[in-house]
Amino acid sequence: MKLEWNDSYKLGDATIDAEHVLAFELANRFIAAKDQAEQTSVAMQLYKHTREHFTREEALMHEVKFPGVKAHTEGHNMLIGRLNVISKSIAQGDVNKQALIALMNDWAMLHIVKDDAQLAAYLAKP
Repeated sequence: MKLEWNDSYKLGDATIDAEHVLAFELANRFIAAKDQAEQTSVAMQLYKHTREHFTREEALMHEVKFPGVKAHTEGHNMLIGRLNVISKSIAQGDVNKQALIALMNDWAMLHIVKDDAQLAAYLAKP
């Protein structure tokens, strides 16, 4: 199974859009990984990328005084928590690709399409 990026997920901010695409690419590399060492390596890259992306996004929200910053950050924390569970299971030798697929689908369909779109609309206001 492969996770498909859809251009309808684009928010109009080139940096954020590129970071979202990279998250999908890393998730697909994890799904395609052939052994635990590769899965662990890619999962670590995905975790690092996700933390950095969320940190930049949260800094931007504070900078522009986005009114939904608290709820948006809570969404980030929920996604990171799920990624932590997946990472811990990999470390214990239990690779659950379906959990990562579900996480990425939720990230795309709920967080990007709903929460990030609200941020993009706020940023687009004159």
